[in-house]
Amino acid sequence: MKHGSFTVERRSAPPAKVFGAFAQAEARRKWLIFADGWTIHEYRPAEPTVAGAAEFSRFSPPGADVVLTNATSWLHVDEGNTLIYYAYHMTLEGAPLSSSLVTISFSSDGAGTRLELTEQGAYFDGDIAGREEGTRALLDEL
Repeated sequence: MKHGSFTVERRSAPPAKVFGAFAQAEARRKWLIFADGWTIHEYRPAEPTVAGAAEFSRFSPPGADVVLTNATSWLHVDEGNTLIYYAYHMTLEGAPLSSSLVTISFSSDGAGTRLELTEQGAYFDGDIAGREEGTRALLDEL
């Protein structure tokens, strides 16, 4: 197991639209859950504007027979559309893969938004770089 952290920045659309892509379950489903080629076995969304809201998904990557799970607990969503905290735990075929705490901040950047996502985690497979790469790919779908 390795402990680590990484930060990813993106600049995008107006703040309310970018914040909504995270804070609204239906919007999040479009870019986070139903990515091209992934098989979704189960998805129980949550409205993260409620502290402690829980979200769960089971899925398989394209061309793979393995099943991953993601259990997310939404810890805090700032009403000013500037900050989100959540924690999540992932498994691979039932074995722990990672446990992470994520902070996302949103700020105005001209006509768009500066998004900064920082993840701190325990990565049981030791693959911190792979998690960062996956996070970058997901944010590219926003």
